[in-house]
Amino acid sequence: MSLLKIEKNLISVIIVNWNGEKWFKDCLFSLYNQTFKKIEVLVVDNNSSDKSVEYLEKNFPKVKIIKNKKNVGLSTAFNIGVEKSKGEYIMLLNNDTFFKKDFVQKLFTFYKKHNYSVIAPIEKRFDEKEKIKCNTTIDITGSPAYYLPNFSRWDKFFYLSVCFLFSRNDYLASKGLDDNYFMYYEDVDWFWRLSLLGKKFTYVNDVIISHAGGGSSGKGLNYNTFLWRNQNCLQTLIKNYSFLTLVFVLPIYIVQNLIEAIALIFVNPKISKSYIQGWIFNIKNINKIIKKRKWVQDHRVVSDLEIFKKMYPGSGKLLLLYNYFFQKNEK
Repeated sequence: MSLLKIEKNLISVIIVNWNGEKWFKDCLFSLYNQTFKKIEVLVVDNNSSDKSVEYLEKNFPKVKIIKNKKNVGLSTAFNIGVEKSKGEYIMLLNNDTFFKKDFVQKLFTFYKKHNYSVIAPIEKRFDEKEKIKCNTTIDITGSPAYYLPNFSRWDKFFYLSVCFLFSRNDYLASKGLDDNYFMYYEDVDWFWRLSLLGKKFTYVNDVIISHAGGGSSGKGLNYNTFLWRNQNCLQTLIKNYSFLTLVFVLPIYIVQNLIEAIALIFVNPKISKSYIQGWIFNIKNINKIIKKRKWVQDHRVVSDLEIFKKMYPGSGKLLLLYNYFFQKNEK
């Protein structure tokens, strides 16, 4: 918990950075040209090997820089930023973004007028004119289900970690992002927990954020991407499902993992191995995961049945394959 005096109506914008120097000019210029002025900007640097810190110190001296001695991942770095910040409200922000000068004011005005715990802007890519209608949900095994044909009940299971606005009190009361997640699924886990706690969140449809994508984590799939997702998807299921649902879902999850791992042996044996490593990670950390699970289950007020209604009713993996081949054939 922060020992700093919390300032009313101040928004602490927290950016987690790892080798994102090239993105800071647009992002920070956008922030410091906002019509809303009660902003403090904190950059938590995960031991970048580029010149991110030097660039910030030279060009944006108002930024509060927190220098980690190693790359501790997104969740831990963000929580360090929360602890070092003093705003009554907090904004998580990717560094590979930019936005109009009324962006923060419009978000904050919406937040104050409505009863939501978390709000998020609509995203669009740097080089595209259209908004991204990315309906972010998962299936029962935790597999993301993207690119559904239109907005529906499935557009509000979780929001990608590009930009959120929320109150410090709500964040701390919900336990926030889990430090056990180095990268990936931290957003799924938190929003799932918020739903279980009866909290509500929404997009602000007339507020747009331009996002490059892959700013610090990089684009494309690789070994680390698979490893982190395999580690974190499983612990997300363990923490958030009730016992009876878990007994039903875990066998399906394991069989699905085995099929994928076997198939990938012929494509990339190292990535195939990441599935087994994901299970081992959860076994090694099971005491920590069970402790957090107990807190979630003790505080939940929403049933799994209600959670199922927000999930994609099919297979996220099959949907991914369908979208891949459909989009490929459309080109």
